[in-house]
Amino acid sequence: MAKMPDLRSGASREDWFTQIRNLPLWQAILTALPLGLLLVGGLIGGLIGALGMVVNLKIARAALAPTWKVLSMAGVILGVVITYLSIAAVLAAAF
Repeated sequence: MAKMPDLRSGASREDWFTQIRNLPLWQAILTALPLGLLLVGGLIGGLIGALGMVVNLKIARAALAPTWKVLSMAGVILGVVITYLSIAAVLAAAF
């Protein structure tokens, strides 16, 4: 019997967590670190953290020197935290 083709969109791509598991430990930690905002910031922190994780995953998979990867990923983490704190301040002032 013929095997049915997999018609899911993006079936050839790995999911995010598989991609993170295939990274070296230091890259996996820096990639997943923005998700820590989910614990602090709920939905808004989770959305901003997920965006930071996607950007860090793209940086980790790029062909850059390790020094530039660390600096870029740390910059993304800093940007995510500043964005979250800015949104939290605006919401706190509004309510």
